[in-house]
Amino acid sequence: MKRFTLSLVLLAGLAACSDSNFVSADEADGAYHGDSGYGEAGGDDDDDTDIGSEDESDFFSLAPAPTPTFVFIANPERDTVTRVTVPDLEVITAEVGNHPDLVEVTPDYSMGVTFNSGSDDVSIIESMTLEETRVDVRENLDAMEMSPDGGWVVLYNSLALPDDNTSGATSTKEVSFIELTTATHSALAMGFQPRDVLFTEAGDKAVFLGDAWLGVVELDGELSVDLVQIADDLLDPPASEECILSPDGDFALLRQKDADQLVLVDLITLEVSRIEVGDTPTDLDITPDGSEAIAVARGSGELWIYDFQDPTAEPTVLSLPAGETLGSVVFGPEGAPALLYSTASGRSRFVSWDRATDEFTVRPLPKPVASVGMDPTGGTALFLHADTDADDMDPGYEGHFGLSMVDLSDFLSNDYILPAPPSGFAHSDDGLNGFLILEEHKALQVLDYGRLLVDEKELRSDPVHVGTLPTTTWAYVNQEHELGRLSFYDIQTDTLKTMTGFELNAGIEIEEN
Repeated sequence: MKRFTLSLVLLAGLAACSDSNFVSADEADGAYHGDSGYGEAGGDDDDDTDIGSEDESDFFSLAPAPTPTFVFIANPERDTVTRVTVPDLEVITAEVGNHPDLVEVTPDYSMGVTFNSGSDDVSIIESMTLEETRVDVRENLDAMEMSPDGGWVVLYNSLALPDDNTSGATSTKEVSFIELTTATHSALAMGFQPRDVLFTEAGDKAVFLGDAWLGVVELDGELSVDLVQIADDLLDPPASEECILSPDGDFALLRQKDADQLVLVDLITLEVSRIEVGDTPTDLDITPDGSEAIAVARGSGELWIYDFQDPTAEPTVLSLPAGETLGSVVFGPEGAPALLYSTASGRSRFVSWDRATDEFTVRPLPKPVASVGMDPTGGTALFLHADTDADDMDPGYEGHFGLSMVDLSDFLSNDYILPAPPSGFAHSDDGLNGFLILEEHKALQVLDYGRLLVDEKELRSDPVHVGTLPTTTWAYVNQEHELGRLSFYDIQTDTLKTMTGFELNAGIEIEEN
């Protein structure tokens, strides 16, 4: 499930689904590399299991959290959070717990929340006053998610136990819940190690995904977990690779690795059933209006389309173009064509799917796909290409990273060779521009979707994160600097302002160009 809506499936948080979404990133360091999921070029299409899994990783971590007028930046080495006011660049830094790994902002922008991994606590910060309330959580947690209504944050362990455990009794199966308005903490033993947590749109349930179990927690009363067995084999269950929730919160639909059925969980009755799907399903998504669930069956070359109001009803099955290996789908807004592709086939192509006519068209690219997405309007498709080569690629792209922009009205395209792997992406609220940073490359790439052009804005140091301020024309780039460096770019005036020294609350230097 894609967590972007540039929609970039580098690209709703590149929100299954942040400010941008790229799929097929290397989670270890947030950049795209040549080994990021491609199979051998020209792989054997008759043996689908040989080409590997599709790669749909979110590559953002520790990103500044924006509001329309503020940017909150976690400074892990200084145990602080900095609030920068835009556009006057007023800076205030507040102390939080030890090593704040990330900061989230509630949907109404009234609170920022940091997870402080070094002190096993969470800081709840009033946006206007920066007043902090600190809440202890369970030890050995590494992930935090906020409910869509901003009422809760949930912390859990998504990784295995540490190799060198010297801290005493340690568990990976505990979950901490914090109700933000009252700053109260509750802890539960989940009974299994969660892979992910999803919230219903109403924010009344948290659903924890494991391999053998699903954990359902009601958030509107005393907290307790209902365990739902989703695998027949409890000793060696198949890996749960994706889970989606119906918009009304009634159903969860899961895709398991190498399974030939999908798991359907009724979140009201907690009953489990299995529904048919094609051979080797490799992607599971929801249509933009939430009415349908789509499974890509790569092995049988099919799309399985389910009514998400009645998932047990007979699905519609569409055959994909013959001879093509397609493992993932990304949707733009209603009316835009969907895009089908594979990060594992090593082929330099994609397929457009006209949802009104169910017509599929195979289209060329200069290199194999590493990540795919669309601008928020659905007018432009974006493709990232890693430095892995293939037999059918354009010769000029050999050994290079690349970016392709495709106008989805007439499929006019423009392709760029990139000097370094992408490490972050965001798009403007109006959907007219994108902002891309590259690993150890001192520049901001500004994408003009209407003209399919890229302009480069020089930065003073290596970029770390990029984002946009909601309801404004500003983009920001957090950069490497011992005292903190942040640049703001206004697309309307083509103005770049750089602030240095913000982590100290003093000695701030502002440069405009």
